[in-house]
Amino acid sequence: MKKNILVGIAGLVASTSALAHPGHGLASGFAAGFLHPLTGWDHLLVMLSLGVWAARRPKGQGWQLPVMFVVAMAVAAFTAMTWLSASMAEVLVAASVLLMGGLLLADVAISRGIQLAGVAVIAAAHGYLHGIELGSHWVALAGMLLATALLHALGWWLGRQPQLWARSASRLLGGLMLVFGASLLWV
Repeated sequence: MKKNILVGIAGLVASTSALAHPGHGLASGFAAGFLHPLTGWDHLLVMLSLGVWAARRPKGQGWQLPVMFVVAMAVAAFTAMTWLSASMAEVLVAASVLLMGGLLLADVAISRGIQLAGVAVIAAAHGYLHGIELGSHWVALAGMLLATALLHALGWWLGRQPQLWARSASRLLGGLMLVFGASLLWV
């Protein structure tokens, strides 16, 4: 268990800025798309935290949230890749880090519809920014969507751990995300 925590912390420390925004020259190809969500703090944190948060929903309800995220992200990326217009997605991505951090810390009841709508908005912001940068690199988008789904699955697994360390790690992650999200909005 302790080894898993150390590996997770090492992955977070090794992660760099997202480069999801226009002008950063994301390389094309499936591998580049797959690695993209694994190499940026905002993406890595939101994907993992969504998996953890979804895993804490009442039995049989949480699985739709990561699925909604991947679908909404794909639709928004497709929209951006075909129309290439600008948006407020940058602010929404930063706000998503802040929001997901707060959700990990708070234990509040949120209606099913609001959960799904909120996840769709967050995913659309992430997907839109990726779609703008990817242009017509569809294979990179496929890699990115797969990595996103795998990060959600890892978060789901972490969120289902019954041990006290998992709950404490989740709260620590939530607190770090609040600080990081606020810093993204500040800049």
